[in-house]
Amino acid sequence: MEENGAYIILSDVHLGSEECNNKEFCDLLKWIYGLENQPKIIKCKDKEVTIKIPYKIILLGDIFELWAPKDLDRDNIIKDLIRPFSILSDINCDKIYVVGNHDDSLGELERKVDFATLNNGTRFNSYNRHYPKKDIKSGVASGLKIGNRSYFFLHGHQFDKRQAIFIYFSKLLGELWDPIDWFQELFNITFTKKHWKTNFVIFLCLLFGGKYFLWDVFLKSSFWRSGAWAMFTGFFALSSIPGIVAHVQASIYNSTKPIHKTAEEVIKNGHYQESKDTIDAEVVVFGHTHFASSYELRSDARKTLFLNSGCWVGTDTEMNGKMRYVNFFIYLNESGAYILKWQGSGKIYCIEAFTW
Repeated sequence: MEENGAYIILSDVHLGSEECNNKEFCDLLKWIYGLENQPKIIKCKDKEVTIKIPYKIILLGDIFELWAPKDLDRDNIIKDLIRPFSILSDINCDKIYVVGNHDDSLGELERKVDFATLNNGTRFNSYNRHYPKKDIKSGVASGLKIGNRSYFFLHGHQFDKRQAIFIYFSKLLGELWDPIDWFQELFNITFTKKHWKTNFVIFLCLLFGGKYFLWDVFLKSSFWRSGAWAMFTGFFALSSIPGIVAHVQASIYNSTKPIHKTAEEVIKNGHYQESKDTIDAEVVVFGHTHFASSYELRSDARKTLFLNSGCWVGTDTEMNGKMRYVNFFIYLNESGAYILKWQGSGKIYCIEAFTW
């Protein structure tokens, strides 16, 4: 599969989350929109690189925060996505959405919608877990040829051992399964979201005292007594438990979420297992760990360059003796790959360049 032209790749925006850098993300998208009329020249390791309007923009997962949105309310995702996606739809290039773990529910779109045509004639495609797709017969995922290198794009939670458990159960069930996302969906039903605390109190009252109240005061028939108690108790249990689980799991997740890892740490710590790899590509681009970085894995059979696209949440922070910078994207063209930091007002800083 060969598609020449420029590509822009970004991931882990987490629209709807507390720390999402929405304004900076929108500023970048407006800057990309302007590239159609005025390409930009930047310096990258003593080389001038002309950044043009991309042939495709690849949104590499976790663009939406479905697990732990602000106040655990998914309405905040809608508020956050209106402006950036309005700008994105106007950019004169096709868009590829590769689903991550925090927006895993969107993976169902791949089976329902091959693509959507936007008002300007460009296409919006969604892919579950990676792009391009694997060959069904061989099970091998061949990379996309850009220039003289082949590239493969995935969110990167496939390298996360905890997420591998969810992926395994999804394969057994034949459909997407993510308990964190599932409880969030139940919690964000309007009635549950608004009244889960009150409903939990009513549930406890019914569980420990309501049965006797219904028995002795209102109902004489044993059949109706038991049925009415079970129905009322069950209703308030179903409308309160998702809220409890959603709040508890958010606390657990925030305290135990994986430490931000560089591309090198992902490979060397055994998160990537070369023996089970079915990717046939020279460059693998991924996100998930929120740490823009690179690492070249060399073996007797081949060498593979791993590029991490960073994130758009929080601020530049030192972690484990290394600076984790934010607001990154990757630019690809026929001549190479560039990891770039958005500094605002059209200023781009190149941290790494790979040319061939």
